[in-house]
Amino acid sequence: MMWLRRRPPVYPACATAALAVALACASATRAAAQVPPHENWQTFRTERFRITFSPGLEALARHAAERAEATYAQLARELGPGPRGVIDILLTADADVTNGFATPFPSNRIVVYATPPVDDIGLGYTRDWVELVIAHELVHIFHMDRAGLVGRVGRSIFGRVPTGWPLFPVIGTPQWSIEGLATYYESRLTGLGRVHGPLHEMILRTAVLEGRFESIDQASGYGPRWPVGYRSYVYGSMFLDHLARRHGPEVLREIVGRTAGAVIPPTVAFDRIGRKATGTSFTAEWEAWRSELVARYTRLADSLRAEGLTQSESLTSGGYSTLYPRVAADGRVAFADVDGRSASATRVLDPETGEVRTLARRNGSGPSAWLPDGSLLIAQLELVDQHRMVHDLYRVAPNGAEQRLTHAARLSEPDVAPDERRVVAVQRGEGRTRLVVYDLETGELRELHAEDPAAEWALPRWSPDGTRIAVSRWLPGGLYDVVVLDTLGRVQRELTRDRALDTAPAWSPDGRYVIFSSDRSGIPDLFAYDLAAEDEANALRQVTRVLTGAFFPDVSPDGRWIYFAGYHADGYRIERIPFDTTTWHPVPPRALAFAAEDGDAILPRPGSAPGEGQGGEARAYSALPTLLPRAWLPLAYDEGAPGFFVGASTFGEDLVGRHAYSAYAAITVNRDEPRFAGGLSYAWAGLGNPVLGLSASREWDHAGSVRLPDGGPGDVVSREDIVSVSATVLRRRWRTAASLTLGAEHVQERFFIEDAPDLRLTDDYDRLVGAFARVSFGNARLYSYSISREDGVSLTVTARRRWDTDPSGVADRSYDEATAWGAVYKAIPAFGFANHVLALRASAVWREGPGASLVDLGGASGTTLDLGFGTIGTRALFLPVRGFPDKVRRGTRAWSASVEYRFPVALIDRGARLFPFYLDRLSGALFVDAGRAWCTRPEERRSWACALAGEDETPLVSAGGELALDLGLLFGSPFRVRGGVAAPLQGPADEPVFYVRVGPSF
Repeated sequence: MMWLRRRPPVYPACATAALAVALACASATRAAAQVPPHENWQTFRTERFRITFSPGLEALARHAAERAEATYAQLARELGPGPRGVIDILLTADADVTNGFATPFPSNRIVVYATPPVDDIGLGYTRDWVELVIAHELVHIFHMDRAGLVGRVGRSIFGRVPTGWPLFPVIGTPQWSIEGLATYYESRLTGLGRVHGPLHEMILRTAVLEGRFESIDQASGYGPRWPVGYRSYVYGSMFLDHLARRHGPEVLREIVGRTAGAVIPPTVAFDRIGRKATGTSFTAEWEAWRSELVARYTRLADSLRAEGLTQSESLTSGGYSTLYPRVAADGRVAFADVDGRSASATRVLDPETGEVRTLARRNGSGPSAWLPDGSLLIAQLELVDQHRMVHDLYRVAPNGAEQRLTHAARLSEPDVAPDERRVVAVQRGEGRTRLVVYDLETGELRELHAEDPAAEWALPRWSPDGTRIAVSRWLPGGLYDVVVLDTLGRVQRELTRDRALDTAPAWSPDGRYVIFSSDRSGIPDLFAYDLAAEDEANALRQVTRVLTGAFFPDVSPDGRWIYFAGYHADGYRIERIPFDTTTWHPVPPRALAFAAEDGDAILPRPGSAPGEGQGGEARAYSALPTLLPRAWLPLAYDEGAPGFFVGASTFGEDLVGRHAYSAYAAITVNRDEPRFAGGLSYAWAGLGNPVLGLSASREWDHAGSVRLPDGGPGDVVSREDIVSVSATVLRRRWRTAASLTLGAEHVQERFFIEDAPDLRLTDDYDRLVGAFARVSFGNARLYSYSISREDGVSLTVTARRRWDTDPSGVADRSYDEATAWGAVYKAIPAFGFANHVLALRASAVWREGPGASLVDLGGASGTTLDLGFGTIGTRALFLPVRGFPDKVRRGTRAWSASVEYRFPVALIDRGARLFPFYLDRLSGALFVDAGRAWCTRPEERRSWACALAGEDETPLVSAGGELALDLGLLFGSPFRVRGGVAAPLQGPADEPVFYVRVGPSF
């Protein structure tokens, strides 16, 4: 008699396809677009850097190289010796967003999206935006690459394993310490930057004055409250600036050094680092800093109140990012809104009734322009392929219907002329911005030729008579001003010329005044320039005097109101004040909040003209230098009867994502005749789309037992060799992602009877070939406050066929299989800090054929979580039914379904000092689960496994509830822990089951 345990089929080809999807669909933290791996990249070398750039960016790349070398030399003096080896810098102009990121894995790499940050208030205060971003990201490399003696020894053995202490001790420290250090040094090196600019100061000042200053545990977490997205940069950089002012700039070098050389992992004792470096814990220093800010800003508020503050009327609530008011002829106000609870949208406000209507979802934010028929002209981001994300113009009808006007034109910040035909807009591309005029009737695009080719532009506005354009202009050296152009792009008048951030101009209806936002008083306020003033020295007047900030003004067509975005501790709100020139103030002497007005930079200025930086000859990009393995990990695992295996694994990916691979090899150490296991998974994205995959593996397993001639049991061991190929076609857009994978595989399996080399099974060899297909689609959303995916679906369907090409008279392992998994999520506005969600899930498996194995039904699904030093949690279940044990039913056909009502309970948003845990939010769910698994009657007669499973004609049914806590450990992103109880309503159980799982139920 023989009994064989057949494992559920393992499909490494699917793993290869999944890897390809992961490689080709970059994370949103990387500006929602990966660089095109198939582009004709060029590269050149400098002493310490390898610069890779996309076509058209060589001049910018040369400048970046020169700035990188200068920054490296200065950082080595500031922070200590720099990283060994070459640092890669990649410049790409394939996304209309300003962003960059740095990583020490698998090697030191920096990616810069070459879009000037002219429209970004936080990044606008700079002499040279390339210098600013290079400085910021290079600080990250210096910081994250640093390790103590133990770490350096570990790296010399294992390489650059992506882990924290001791190899990379900074990984796992609070985000405010990582982003804060980079932001502080971008300012210290360049003399300008965000520490000296208006935005960070404004966020802190407002938080203090409105009672929302965050404690150190809140700033170390990932809470959804404003200033989400800015938190680690603002609090981190300004706190480190406080430490540098209090203890001297050298204290930051001490902090970096002690973090790198810490004997106790900094993740669990970060306050100890502060105590060693400053004599006081970071927590105590934070409280001292808070007290200092309270005293400073209280004095400022008292002095401004004594002078008289502007009293504005708030028209919206909820804060977050509510920007760019634009007033229609009938008085309605359109604005862009990101509220953290729903999709970003264009909304329309009726100021008289207070009613706010969502006109349409939009991708990102930005200004809109009213058209005569009541529709709006907007620009929004969209992915034109998997790698390129650009702005285009859209017309949004009064009923919310969208019409796309341009395709990959890279146009943003539109404004419509009084003739209702010409549109002035900003066009991005090749690392710069330019002003263009777009014709709504013909689609013709005309560039306005700037007198200074180095100028960058933002937020243009037509004059009421259509003969002039007011616009924000940035020039190298840090001059960010408002100028008036004629319709050809020639400067008619410079309204300002200094380092104050003068942004977002708007015209009065009579064309006499240009209203704009400026930080020249030390606080972002509204100012007005009188174009008709006889004395130019008195043409500029201060319109508002606020404690927080005022931005993006617009004057109502009837001349009664000035609308603007007013800043508060919970974000921005649309506000208004009367258009009354008698209340405007003389401009006080400039009292800029930043201390670097005279250019207090320690970074040497460029020694050559832009485009003539350092570097050798540019050559075609080669993947090999960044593709070679940089790390390996030892493996040790026990497969039971097959033996105890030891080995190693490695991985790699080149700079532009054209190649990626992972591999492992292992050998038994407890057998006279060694057994080898191993695997290779490789993905190639050199075509851009599709992504091609190849995988090969050899695995050993305990397949069952047989009765030996002497009557005793004998173990049966299987050796399975699989080779597969696949192609994955991807379609990613701002709101959706879809993929189609097609593949083929060859499987060869041998069976051996342990310790009986002279015995063979009747059927000890199987050879199968197969084909598979998988399609997936998803458009469900997650927002900052969400407790669950919302308003969308997620669907995956897979089909597979395997043919046994060497069938024997004993067994034929051919089979067909189809699986489907789908979920639907619907947000329900109700009580609590987040939307409630009605969620439905269904999954099913169908297998047919003599080789079909059984699937398991039952149990509570979860996920595993890698904590760096170990893994917690349980595996995800494809067919869960809570309230019943795992594998309570089995069959070749099965389905499972869940209905959940999810609701918020509490937004906790707290930790304890700098202990490495953080409680984010608590939510609950009520659910009903059901499922069934069975074999057909013919299968029961043919298969002993089906006969043992039996017929299950009635579904399992259960109901229950869960509480879910989102928490963070070791300063990582929050994960979910669910505790629940499920009561069986129908099936082979009658007692409630209590359980705890990591991760969402689905």
